[in-house]
Amino acid sequence: MSSQIPQPYDTTLKTWVEEQPQEILPELLPGAVYQQTLNVEIFRPPLRTDKVFSIKYLGQDHILHIEFESGADNNMDSRLLVYHAILYHKYQLPVISLIIYPFRVKMAESPLREISGKEALVTFHYRVLPLFTLDAERYIREHIAYMYPMLPTMKGANRELIKQAMDELAQLYRDDEVTLSQQFLWMELLLDRTDTVPIQEKDEIRRQLSMYDPLWEENSRVQKDRAESKAEGKLEGEIHGSQTIVLDLVKARFPTLAEEAQHHIVQIKTVETLRLLAKQLVTAPDEATARWVLSISAA
Repeated sequence: MSSQIPQPYDTTLKTWVEEQPQEILPELLPGAVYQQTLNVEIFRPPLRTDKVFSIKYLGQDHILHIEFESGADNNMDSRLLVYHAILYHKYQLPVISLIIYPFRVKMAESPLREISGKEALVTFHYRVLPLFTLDAERYIREHIAYMYPMLPTMKGANRELIKQAMDELAQLYRDDEVTLSQQFLWMELLLDRTDTVPIQEKDEIRRQLSMYDPLWEENSRVQKDRAESKAEGKLEGEIHGSQTIVLDLVKARFPTLAEEAQHHIVQIKTVETLRLLAKQLVTAPDEATARWVLSISAA
C-alpha cells in the first residue's frame, strides 16, 4: 500500500471533513469539540530561518539550525519548533536547534512542553547560548580570532582586551580591508547595546575603533581618492572615496546587487550617511534587506 493518499482521495477526504466538522471531528479525535474552521494559511510563518547548516555531530549527520535573538520573544520556543519540524521533514536528519542570545533579555527555557491534561503531547529540547556568559579573556588568550567581533557581548570585556583583538584582526586582515572593516563595524554595533562592558570604558573603545577604522581613515582607496581629488576639494574627495568603499562592501556581501547599489550610492552626498549605510549593510541578514536599505538611503 502506498504511504501517501493519492491526490483525488486526498481532496475527497478534505472536502468530507469540511462539510460536517461538528460531527466528524469528535469521531476522529474523541473528546474534541468543534469551534471554527481556520484558514491554514494563517499558520504558515515566514520560512526565513537565521542560519541552517549541514553538520556532523558525534560522528552522525545532523542539521544545525541557529536563531539569533537580541530581544525577548515569548513565542520563540514555539517558532523554533515549527522550523525544527520543517527541517526534520525536509532532510530526515536529527535537527539541533540553537538560540544565541547576545544580550541579557528574558530567554526561552528548554524544553518546550505541550500538555493536554496529564499527557505530554510534545516535548521539544533545544539549546540556548547566552554570549554574555562567555569569557572574553579566554578567546584573547587562545587567539580565537573568529570570535573577536562578539567580544563586546562577553563577560570580562574591556578596552585592553578589545584593543588587543583589534590589533590582531588588523594584522590578520591587513590585505582585506573590507573584511577588516566588517569585523570592526560588528564590534561597534554590539558595543552600543551590550551591558558587559563598563559604561566608562565604552567611549574609549569607540575612540579606538574610530582610530582603527580602515574603511574611513586608512583605506587605500580613500587615501588615493583624497589625493587625486584635492582640486575638487577635501569634502568631495572624502565623499567619493566613501562611496567607493560602500560599493566594495556591497560587492563583497551581495554581489548581485552591485549594479543597483551603484545607482543608489552615487546619490548620497554626505560621509555620515555613507558610514551609516555601511553599518546597515554589514548587519543586513539577506539580500532583500540590503536592497531595502539601499533604496531608502538615497531617498
